[in-house]
Amino acid sequence: MAEINKKRVITAALIGGIVFCTFVTLFEYFLLNRGFSWIRLAFYFPFAVLMYGFLTYRAFKKQQKR
Repeated sequence: MAEINKKRVITAALIGGIVFCTFVTLFEYFLLNRGFSWIRLAFYFPFAVLMYGFLTYRAFKKQQKR
């Protein structure tokens, strides 16, 4: 069985976190008229990176079992 590549998981987590933060920031700015806030972005980014990293790791683990 091949080992899960940690570099791929980290890369996917960072890209997923950036995309998530971009969409949430644009949604809040244009549709909710909240304006831009570094504090909200500082909360969203680590949360999104952790969640996307966990989900990517689970997907690779599930794929490895097949």
